[in-house]
Amino acid sequence: MVLRKFVSVFALVAASLFGVASANAKAFYISGTSSSSTSAGSSCSSALSVGWFNNSSSWGSATHQISPGTTVFLCGTFTGRPGQQLLNVLGSGTASYPITIKFLPGAVLSAPYWSSFGAISMQGRSYVVVDGGGSGIIQNTANGTGRAYRQQSVGVHARSCTHCTVQNLTIQNLYVRTSASDLAATHTVNCVYWHLANYLTINNITCHDASWAIAGDGNNFNGVASGVVGKVGGYSIHNNHFHDFANWDSPTNTYHHDGIHLWGQNGGTVTSGAIYNNTFDGDFGVNITAHVFLQDSIQHVALYNNITVAPTYRNINSIWFSATSTSMPGGPATGNSANNNSINAGGHRSGSAIYADNQLQFTAVNNVMGGGVSDVSIQRGTTLTSTGVNNNVYRDLLAEFGDRNTFGFKGQNFYSLSQWRAACHCDYASKLILGSQTTVFSSVVGGNGPTVAGAAVTSASAVTGVDSAAMSDAVNLSVYPIWPSTTSLL
Repeated sequence: MVLRKFVSVFALVAASLFGVASANAKAFYISGTSSSSTSAGSSCSSALSVGWFNNSSSWGSATHQISPGTTVFLCGTFTGRPGQQLLNVLGSGTASYPITIKFLPGAVLSAPYWSSFGAISMQGRSYVVVDGGGSGIIQNTANGTGRAYRQQSVGVHARSCTHCTVQNLTIQNLYVRTSASDLAATHTVNCVYWHLANYLTINNITCHDASWAIAGDGNNFNGVASGVVGKVGGYSIHNNHFHDFANWDSPTNTYHHDGIHLWGQNGGTVTSGAIYNNTFDGDFGVNITAHVFLQDSIQHVALYNNITVAPTYRNINSIWFSATSTSMPGGPATGNSANNNSINAGGHRSGSAIYADNQLQFTAVNNVMGGGVSDVSIQRGTTLTSTGVNNNVYRDLLAEFGDRNTFGFKGQNFYSLSQWRAACHCDYASKLILGSQTTVFSSVVGGNGPTVAGAAVTSASAVTGVDSAAMSDAVNLSVYPIWPSTTSLL
């Protein structure tokens, strides 16, 4: 499974690329070859050692100690022992002055396999940033099928790390699995492990050859997986590329994998999150539920500006808002939304672009959708906001495939917009199109999509019941403008 940067980050900090957060902030340099705990640590040529970083006496408010606002730069290659935990963060930053671990160009953390507590651990800390700088690498060199080791391993361990960030980093080859019969990998082969990490940001990560790539806890592999005890919120998952999980298929579905799987069960609640600017494509295999699977007590989560593409030989619910009922120990699934997404659900034997069941106050606006056996399916127990489901563009499955199930609503199926509108009391400003009118339904969708021609898209100010930040940050997707300007909506 891979997460890969696919859009540019266009906000740059005011400081220089390798500068510190403010004029008063401290900076130290460490290297894998230094054995010094007394050098200046002011450059790679005078770098301090890993031992210095891991010593509690190096953390505090004194001049030669790591404290809020400090940036620790990593120089060159760090070679670890099998199962080693290399860097252990022993203090926290603040909202104004985080502690940053910054990979300089050429910095690599490499071991036969890293500890299950991470090559870098920031467990229990707050306001810590691990920044790969766009070229930083954490890797295993001898873990996987037919290799010297077959062990659990983690790149960055961020359990209970509050307001923490992992970004601009490649984490690779944690477990290279090349045989369907290899079942040695465990739940704990993760690029980032973040159980109970509130307000976590994971941004611009390349993660490949890991079982549970970015994970909390639970029972599904690959992509982003998190199931909570208590309440977790304030997270964002954005600017990633999820693709090609098929090598983790197994006859026994041992490594069930979704792109993103969040769940609130047994009293747990996942709330107040944003999932945006991600691409999901390639062959996900057969041991998969959805590109994005939000299960049970998920509340006030906004999905926007995502692109999903499934191969025509696979069948999937691309974006699935699923709840067992509207009465659960962690509370109902409520206030969730899908806006401005481009969704191709692949083959037409089963699945939907968007599937929602037992969702309260649900919203889906400005999406371009193609099934599956259905473009959209609103099922048991679901209620809509006043905005509801509207301003969407749907693939005409009847015209192209003879499929009479383009729209699903609470146990019934419809193929025309008029039938659908009468049933759901929604989508009055939406339309049906053919696949020839857009690149959305092709097997490869690259870059940012153009806007939907003649689709009467809406703005954040016109929408109620939808997260305003999500809508204001959204970019409309589109089809080729082949209709005359006077064409009315269907």
